[in-house]
Amino acid sequence: MSYRLLSAKELEPLKKDFIKFLAANSITGDDWRELKSKQSEEANRILKIFSDIVWEKSIKKIRFLEHRDHKYIKVFNCGDKKISLAGFSINSKNTPSLMDPKTFERLGSGELIFSSLKPEFYKSGKEYTTTRSSEVYRMIESGCLPCEKSFYYGIKSLIT
Repeated sequence: MSYRLLSAKELEPLKKDFIKFLAANSITGDDWRELKSKQSEEANRILKIFSDIVWEKSIKKIRFLEHRDHKYIKVFNCGDKKISLAGFSINSKNTPSLMDPKTFERLGSGELIFSSLKPEFYKSGKEYTTTRSSEVYRMIESGCLPCEKSFYYGIKSLIT
C-alpha cells in the first residue's frame, strides 16, 4: 500500500465510485457483504487497493498546496519535476491571525498595512527526492491543504 487507508468518512462520498470499482472487479454487492463478514483480510486488501487509486488520482490533480499557522503562510507549486516554495512569517506580538480570512480582507482593503507587520519573506525550490506523488502525499499528511493557483501567485508576488 502506497498511501493510508481512506477512513469511513472519506469513503462515504465515494460510495458510487467504490461500487463501480467492485463491479469492474466482478464483485457483486452480495459478494462484498460476504467478504466483509467472513474474509475481512480480503475486504481490507480491496479497500487498500481502492484507497491507493483514489489517493493517486487526487494527488495527480494537485498543483498547489498551502500550509499556514497563525504567524506564517507557506505556499507550494508542485510541478512535475520540482517543487517551489514561497512564504512569509510575521513575528510581531500584535499580529492578527493568518488563520483568519478577515485578516486577508483587511490586508486587501488597505485597512491593515502589510509592511507594518514586518514580514520575513522566503522562497526556495528543489527537485523531488522521491516521487512527486510520495512527497505531495507526505505534505498533505503533515497538514498542507490544496489551494488555488491565484493564492500561490498572490503570496509569491509579495516577495521582492
